[in-house]
Amino acid sequence: MSTALASRSPITQAYCLPTGTRPIPPFDDLPKDAQVLGRSLTEYQDEMLAEAGLSRVSEPPAGPHLVFSDRTWFTDGALRRMLAQLQPGQRLQLDCAPFWELTGGLQELDQDSVYELGIAAAPITSFKELVPAVVDFEFTLSPPAKQHAAIAHALPAEVATSDACVHQIDHWLHILRINWLAMAATIERERRRFASEGVLTKASKLAGVLWRSKGISRDKIAAGLSQIGPDCQIHSSAVVEASVIGRGVQIGPMAVVRGAVIGDGAQIEEHAICNASVLGKNTRLGRRGMLNLAVLYDGAFVSNGRGFQACVFGQDCFVAETVMAYDLSFGAPVKVWHRGERVSAGTHFLGAAIGHRARVGAEVILGYGAEVPNDAFLVGPAHNVLRSWGGGPGPHRVEDGVARSCAPAPKSTDPSEKS
Repeated sequence: MSTALASRSPITQAYCLPTGTRPIPPFDDLPKDAQVLGRSLTEYQDEMLAEAGLSRVSEPPAGPHLVFSDRTWFTDGALRRMLAQLQPGQRLQLDCAPFWELTGGLQELDQDSVYELGIAAAPITSFKELVPAVVDFEFTLSPPAKQHAAIAHALPAEVATSDACVHQIDHWLHILRINWLAMAATIERERRRFASEGVLTKASKLAGVLWRSKGISRDKIAAGLSQIGPDCQIHSSAVVEASVIGRGVQIGPMAVVRGAVIGDGAQIEEHAICNASVLGKNTRLGRRGMLNLAVLYDGAFVSNGRGFQACVFGQDCFVAETVMAYDLSFGAPVKVWHRGERVSAGTHFLGAAIGHRARVGAEVILGYGAEVPNDAFLVGPAHNVLRSWGGGPGPHRVEDGVARSCAPAPKSTDPSEKS
């Protein structure tokens, strides 16, 4: 550590600089209210600040302090590295092309990889008053998990992981991404903590996991890594692995929950699958439903549909059975609406966003990147829904709501009609 870093007074205060950011469609929430692992961005920021030994203040301090924006998501690992490496008057810049390639799409920054997060020597009115300086987040680069060749185009060349992460929130896609990054950063933080501990501490923690697992098989150890709150009802046939389960959660027979964060009072019905997803309080995943890399705001009810990946479901929304959301583009990257224009999201993998209190009826098909506004009521095609009977001999076919006879004409017995 340099003499300047060693001699300066420790920074203990943090100030959120308002940016006047507009609400994010289709939810019309400000970024500060975006859900991160079951709480708002503001609540998550305060937790990370406290973990790094900082406290939020309502007025900018006269002396050196951490400054961040109301649309910036960060981890405590990011704050610790910044405090150790930045001087007052500097702002965070990252020098990791794979991380920017994976996360940069639709972020509205004045410079690529330069974020609204830094250390001010005195009150500032704009982040442009701070000079960008590279901070080493100690990313680990690794190839992506092997997938089917048909979807290889949707994968990055390298995946950058660290317990130190940062991201701006300017689009609903970013709500998905910060939750993915938050889960990955939590895993990486625990891995690095474990690697740095002494032999006795490691042995004690392993013993605790084995005791909860009641065995040493891979599946039992994965189950032992879960944190389960009080008053939960989890069927004995359900599989729950490496997940955080809140208070009063119900998980039905044969359900599978892996790498997920489940809020208080949530219900996961029989045979449902919830993988690497975040479910808010009092949410519900219907029987045989499937969620992968999805985010549900409080009170959302998602029926089985046809499986949902990379989707955001707003507060108290309802999605009926047989709804489908496309999530993988095989041509150009997915396009989304942003600031009144259709633009590239910078990814081939993206589902849909369902607004708060929206209702989506049976047989609706949502294209990738689609948005359903708040309070919308969306119904499926009606031409094949029976409303009246047209008579005649059977069989019948529904056309424009009417069951019309489609029986073949009877064969003629008149010899004169034969050729």
